[in-house]
Amino acid sequence: MENPKLPPILVNKAGSVYYVYTYKNVWDRELKRSKRGESKKIGKILGGQKDGVICFDESFLQERPEFRSFQVERKGKEYVFTPLNESGTTLTQLQEVKQLHAGATWALDQLVAQSPVGEALKWAFPQRRDYLKILSICYFIILNQDNNISKYETFAEVTRLPWGAPLAPSSISRVFRKIRNQQIETYFSVFRDELLEQQEKYGDKNEITLALDSTSGSNYVINNLLNLERHRYEDEDNLPLINLLALTEYESGIAFFYRAYDGKVPAAKTVSQVISENAGLSLKNVVFVSDKGYSDAKNINDCLRNKLGFLFNVQCAMPDSFAQELIDGEKENLRDLNRMDWLTKVFQITKEINWTFESDLVEGQVTSKKTKESTILYWHIYFNRQFVENARQGLIERIDRVREKIYNGEELDENELTLLEDVFEKHEEGDMISYTISNEKVDQKLRYKGYQMLVSDKISDARKAWCVYQERRILEDTFKTLKSRLSCVRNRVSDNESLIGKTFVQFLATSIEMIVRARLRKYLEEGKASDSLPTDYDPARGILDSLNNVMQTKFCEGYYFGESAEQKRGLFEALGVSVPGPETEKEQDYEDEEETEF
Repeated sequence: MENPKLPPILVNKAGSVYYVYTYKNVWDRELKRSKRGESKKIGKILGGQKDGVICFDESFLQERPEFRSFQVERKGKEYVFTPLNESGTTLTQLQEVKQLHAGATWALDQLVAQSPVGEALKWAFPQRRDYLKILSICYFIILNQDNNISKYETFAEVTRLPWGAPLAPSSISRVFRKIRNQQIETYFSVFRDELLEQQEKYGDKNEITLALDSTSGSNYVINNLLNLERHRYEDEDNLPLINLLALTEYESGIAFFYRAYDGKVPAAKTVSQVISENAGLSLKNVVFVSDKGYSDAKNINDCLRNKLGFLFNVQCAMPDSFAQELIDGEKENLRDLNRMDWLTKVFQITKEINWTFESDLVEGQVTSKKTKESTILYWHIYFNRQFVENARQGLIERIDRVREKIYNGEELDENELTLLEDVFEKHEEGDMISYTISNEKVDQKLRYKGYQMLVSDKISDARKAWCVYQERRILEDTFKTLKSRLSCVRNRVSDNESLIGKTFVQFLATSIEMIVRARLRKYLEEGKASDSLPTDYDPARGILDSLNNVMQTKFCEGYYFGESAEQKRGLFEALGVSVPGPETEKEQDYEDEEETEF
């Protein structure tokens, strides 16, 4: 077969891509010689180098169809022609077959597409298909349980990813820096709209339960970020801290919203700020569910002012508090067997109390009857008799250890010295010192053990409030996933922009893995457990690890799954996704990441 004749060719670089142009010479009458006329782009060189295979534009191939039968490669100043077979491949290409780990990322793709996450990402990060790059980094964090991006390139070489083109650590850092607060706000806004639309589509009119809590993380940094001060972290490292406050939706397990604050800002204040910012969040038809520490009067009033439903766990250990006053008034009733709920196995009473608050808080405004509103709050009081018995037995055992050490003349540790002061009476007779147990102090220490109090403006039923509160454990699982399972407790970043972007990507990765856990939880609750599910350790982790061994074959035409996918059908079904079939998946035409403008 005779090689076709190339037109005059120029190769010019734009960004990091080398484009191929053709041109025509025209006669310059003044200079009386020919010169180069207008040029026209006809393709680009693959691989990001000046030498390589030319990918011709379709418009050029329509004009010169003979080039469809050849692969043209630039080598220096020469152009090498290689004939293609009927399928459009060369012998070398047919030999370039690659195996990729693909089952886990296939499943994650389906879960993202089925949830509000996928659509929200496309809306927030459409430029240069950045949402695909962000998803690929998330998959890396999920499957490697590591946020160290220096390992990404090795992972990407052997894994099927939404963004299949290479991403060097420097490119990933640029992706992080491109993620702006405005885009993050867009993501959460679209996410909320998508979630509400899904609820309406399936006829779910119930209020959305959002578990609310905060945790802290530290950063390896060159300079301080977000004006962070150094604090003592849980692992005793002297690093700058940030507080991460999250709202997690129980049914989907997705992190509904988050905020990052300077680590010196108290956790209770971060909650207060989120409540006050609700005008911007546009949260409707939701109930905030929080643990102890967030139920002060200010947060209650802020929720009422901002029309936010809430269910707060109230601290009962505060001496002479309103909570203790309510408990003291209902102690006898809470021991009535008729008050024990058969489902939750705890005694329960609900008190409806009229609560007044400033409806429109204005700085410097004098409080009066005209500025106040009132509403009914439901104070649910619970008593767990078994908890009290366990607490009493545990206290007696600790007291016995202290008495034994005193008798043997052994030194007491810090906790034992505190207990000695709390429940013992000291007696001195000359040089002799002795101790006796104060029954009154023991009773006082146990006085409010076994009691719990929840307050809400929305939930009037004590049993429902108890069950909703138990569901907030989903957020504890979220933080465990973020910090322990995905090792996102340490951020290695050098500037504020990278911190903002990396924090968002880590929360997104956490959200996606929590979707996996929520799907598996629902599957197990429906009694569909099968022998195919991993049982030796964390089932969700085991499913992803097992699916990651489902291979996809990459060749010149694209990709296809082998028989191993069908063998894992039970795992795909547990996550509620389809099994990949044998059909060929076409390879995307990835634009070079370096072209992105910053």
